Amino acid sequence: MKKIVVFLISGLVIASCADKGQKLYEGQKKLSKGLELYKKGEYKKAKEELKNAIFKSQGLTPDQIMEARFALADSYYNREEYIDAIVEFEEFIALFPTSPKVPEALYKLAISYLFVSPDYKRDMTYVNKAQEKAEEIISSYPDSKYVKAAKEILKKINEIKAKHTLYIAETYEKYGKPYSASVYYQEAYTNYKGYIEKDYVAYKLAYNLINAENQYVGEINELRQKIKELDKKINEEKDLESKNILINRKAILEQELNVYLTRIEESKQRAKEIIENFSKAFPDSKYLTEVKNLEKSSNLQKLLRKIDILN
Repeated sequence: MKKIVVFLISGLVIASCADKGQKLYEGQKKLSKGLELYKKGEYKKAKEELKNAIFKSQGLTPDQIMEARFALADSYYNREEYIDAIVEFEEFIALFPTSPKVPEALYKLAISYLFVSPDYKRDMTYVNKAQEKAEEIISSYPDSKYVKAAKEILKKINEIKAKHTLYIAETYEKYGKPYSASVYYQEAYTNYKGYIEKDYVAYKLAYNLINAENQYVGEINELRQKIKELDKKINEEKDLESKNILINRKAILEQELNVYLTRIEESKQRAKEIIENFSKAFPDSKYLTEVKNLEKSSNLQKLLRKIDILN
């Protein structure tokens, strides 16, 4: 009986070893086939063999797994399946941060993120991801052959971001929010000077700064009305504690009103500076006449205020 048990156990061990050996062999075989297909440029077939080698087999060394995972990511990339490429390249970098293939992975990640990003009118999340990868190449791998390409990617990203920023500015302007528009025109002029029509943006910035008050007319009138009503209540209130509450409430409203008025005044002052320097900065600009008209409009508004035609 003991002999039978020993024989059965031995048989199981041998079978287990044989099964393990088979899996080791299969892993090596699939890897070899996958890499061969990958090198031939047969990426569709290659990625299936490589996935099987990585996820369904055994017997690969860490270096072989690293090679297989890069080849899998690159197969997706070469087939323009950029979402899958992003997943695999991110995984590759996380698993093998010291691999000499990391700069190439970062470069292809940046390209992939740009390809899956929506147009400049929409969210910049993927564009920001592409920027992050390109900047990492430059900062962490300054001697890499991908540095030059990373700088070109950053130029493309700046073009996209410049268009995105101007699109937001023009949208705010379109919907009657000139102060908000001016914030984005200023951002475009400051951050993307090499990627915009500078005289156009300067003109648009001045135009929206001059008209900044139009964004706050409703709020200002409402605050002034509330303050006026509070003044009346304060004068009529006999109870000292209640009067102080009303006075404090009025102070808060006056502070809020002052924020708007200060913002408007500072906007007009900034517009004045742009207008005064425009012809010198852009002597050949096609917007010279429009800027001159802005100056006239601004002076007229000042005159009307002095004679109390405008509040």
